[in-house]
Amino acid sequence: MEDHVVHVNVRLETSASHFAGLELPSNAPLIDVLDEGASKLGTQLLPNPQAPLDRLHDILKQGGIGPAIQNLDQALGAFIHEKDSTKDFAIELVLAFHVNTRWAVAPKDELSPREILALPEINLSFEQYTLYLPSSNVPLPLDTRIRIQRGMAFEAQRDGRYGTESHVPRACH
Repeated sequence: MEDHVVHVNVRLETSASHFAGLELPSNAPLIDVLDEGASKLGTQLLPNPQAPLDRLHDILKQGGIGPAIQNLDQALGAFIHEKDSTKDFAIELVLAFHVNTRWAVAPKDELSPREILALPEINLSFEQYTLYLPSSNVPLPLDTRIRIQRGMAFEAQRDGRYGTESHVPRACH
């Protein structure tokens, strides 16, 4: 395939009216559309541009947004020549957060520390780890919901405080 410049439009999924125009080589991978589009729209991909959790979608000819594009390594030129593809894309900024160095996407706006630790991407036992806000020594209550914000950070310490709370012996009467 001959390499030429492709003009594409990118917008955030939540903003139907604000597009950024990009010019990329036809052999550029779609991850470049995601990265350069996010940059031009003034946002940062999480956790990083090389392995983002944020998603790229094709805007369909009918005006709707297609499913997230799974293969971001495929060439832009090849993708836009597929049936029903357009040169318009939308970036979905996910509710990405991290615990220590492990990143995850929140499945809902509010999660308890128990739910956060149990997420497959985090996968830490609440019986062995306690969740804290950064630079805090106050444990987050195990079953109290926390409103998750994009880019939010938590620290998990292997101190077993949650596990010991549930195994405190009762006083005899």
